[in-house]
Amino acid sequence: MGDAISPKDMGISIDRNEGSPIYIQLYEQLKGYITEGILPEDSRLPAIRSFAEYLGVNNITVVNAYKLLEDNKLIYKKVGSGSFAMPLKDEINLRNDAVTVSDEIEFDTDVGTGNDMINLSTASPDPELFPVGDFRRVLNEVLERDAGRAFMYHESMGYKPLRESITEYLRTCGVESEASGIHVISGAQQGIDIVSRVLLANGDYVFVESPTYNGAVAVFRSRGAKIIEIPLLSDGPDMKELDKMLKLIKPKFIYVMPNFQNPTGCTYSERKRKHLLLLCRKYDVMVVEDDYMSDLSYLDKVEKPLKGLDKENRVIYIKSFSKIFMPGLRVGYMIIPDSIKEKVMNMKYMTDISTSGLMQRVLDLYFRSGTWDKHLKYMKKEYSVRYIEAVRAVKKHLREASFSQPYGGLNLWIKLPAGISSSELFERCKEEKVLFTPGTVFIKTAKGEQYMRISFAGAGPLQINDGISTIGRVMEKMKSNAKRA
Repeated sequence: MGDAISPKDMGISIDRNEGSPIYIQLYEQLKGYITEGILPEDSRLPAIRSFAEYLGVNNITVVNAYKLLEDNKLIYKKVGSGSFAMPLKDEINLRNDAVTVSDEIEFDTDVGTGNDMINLSTASPDPELFPVGDFRRVLNEVLERDAGRAFMYHESMGYKPLRESITEYLRTCGVESEASGIHVISGAQQGIDIVSRVLLANGDYVFVESPTYNGAVAVFRSRGAKIIEIPLLSDGPDMKELDKMLKLIKPKFIYVMPNFQNPTGCTYSERKRKHLLLLCRKYDVMVVEDDYMSDLSYLDKVEKPLKGLDKENRVIYIKSFSKIFMPGLRVGYMIIPDSIKEKVMNMKYMTDISTSGLMQRVLDLYFRSGTWDKHLKYMKKEYSVRYIEAVRAVKKHLREASFSQPYGGLNLWIKLPAGISSSELFERCKEEKVLFTPGTVFIKTAKGEQYMRISFAGAGPLQINDGISTIGRVMEKMKSNAKRA
């Protein structure tokens, strides 16, 4: 760690006519130098003042660029010495750009786990809870009523009676929409993909919560988008950080899950919901709301979607029925602004022409016959028992771990005791035939080792207790080994 590299030797070029902020231009060039090895590991970057003078910019421009590099684990600071390039062998600065859809899915499957494996990683519904009897009855009724018409293609927007049923359902959730504004899709993931294809171009920015759902991030990056992470606090995003970043960068949209967020279970406070919409108005930014799990609230009070507060049509609302209904049926819907309606319809048609007409007719009859309300009440009852058991078991067996009760959804986001590695704990528990999702799946930096996600969707109360008890036992053994070492 010798003298700092001279600014004039860096070859940095700033284009003041380019649309992106100067500090982002500086960040991108330095990032390339570090990841490509042009700046050797542990090499000292130029001092902020001399770098700013050489570039003809304010000191704060260099400060912001260095801060973003540090946040992405590309550089590290030494008090009194400056900023240094992070060693690539740590494999933490490149992972953040290498998110794939399979990152979470690999922990969300029962393939190869065996009947004796307790799976606390899957957030997919327990097949034992699927309403097979009701589904068979409604399916037969649709076939008797509609015969061959049930197998015809529908317009890209979806089966009109279903869109009308959805508008009625939305009113009970505090959201007003016309049937003409509803677009039926084949699951939330398709909705995220369609919105990305319509709105994103290479080099655009997307703001996301941190941590967040990797499947969405993978889609955004596949369109060439640059991801800016906004820390998620117990009641929603860090609004000061969001405001600061919006002053510097205008994203194409902000991707959020305001109710029972995945993976944290966080639900935004009403104050933060309103603050978010005010910031979006101030900076003229759209929001993509992924309504992951608002249906599964275990309290009498149900938080309505962010879309319910949207008075300026800034929120693109995406909702799937997979977690409540049957995952394989792949039916969901979007509410989108008129400004992109035609583009969304065209993109949906190009993707798969239309969502299964038979499944749309079945879901429509579910709503109209009251079967959906009955099924939702049943699912809430069943999952509330599992939720209570999971909370009780974590408090009892995971000593020194901490978490906030979400009072809804299917996940618990747990901070592990100091010194416990999430990935190591995962491997040891897997040997004991218990699965959970390590925090490194959602947070690619070292911070991810501090967290784990336990999902109680696919396990019964007894399995939940046994599984968490095993995790606690393995954790205590790891603590004892660490003390002896």
